[in-house]
Amino acid sequence: MTFDQLGEYFAGLPEAIMSDVPDIVAETAIEYYKGAFDKKAFDGNPWQEAKKPRTNGSLMVDSGSLVNSITAPLISRQKVVISAGNDKVPYAKAHNEGFTGPVNVSQFTDKNGKNVKAHTRAMDLPQRQFLGKSDELAVILYERLEAYLKTIL
Repeated sequence: MTFDQLGEYFAGLPEAIMSDVPDIVAETAIEYYKGAFDKKAFDGNPWQEAKKPRTNGSLMVDSGSLVNSITAPLISRQKVVISAGNDKVPYAKAHNEGFTGPVNVSQFTDKNGKNVKAHTRAMDLPQRQFLGKSDELAVILYERLEAYLKTIL
């Protein structure tokens, strides 16, 4: 089962379970996408290692804000949307897709109390995808829905 084959699979499901399918899909997808942070991989592809190993936390997990921003803002019979990021996590897209380019840094005071002037910084953030089309997720969805179908019928 591939991600692209899911549409045909959903179309063939009995009407008796269709009211439950969107919630099962949303719950399963969120669980899978959040699990990418534990596996440090997406759809079987490991993330690029950090240039500097972390002394605390884990790769891509410091406060947990990014992983906790993964939600399902839309769950309907026609569509389930899973998204990541919010006002506190504007960097979600850059991590998921990668980013190369300049970033404006506002003036701030560092941890030693020194004032740092506003400046531009060159950024080269490798893609560490955690959200998107996944054949692994398609298989998990298929297996979970088949198991649910067996309990109903």
